[in-house]
Amino acid sequence: MATALPTLYVCHGDDGGPRVHPCRRVQEALRAAGIEHEKVIAAHGSPIPFLRKGSRERLREATGSTKLPALRLPDGRTITPSRAILRWVGEQG
Repeated sequence: MATALPTLYVCHGDDGGPRVHPCRRVQEALRAAGIEHEKVIAAHGSPIPFLRKGSRERLREATGSTKLPALRLPDGRTITPSRAILRWVGEQG
């Protein structure tokens, strides 16, 4: 039986964003720790909310929040903000 993976919700910047961007930092930490995960780009377009395509309502439905990044664990818990996700990653080793 396959093990469920955590799902990481990130913004449009994804891996190509600035090195200090929370979405990029969390992805790099997960990779460095060897933690397999699924990824969902939950916001497309501009970082300015009124210029963004679509809404974050689907994100809210999935995670209970509209904040990114968010990590949804297989047990249903959601971790946010990025510092809490980075702390969780550090605890997995």
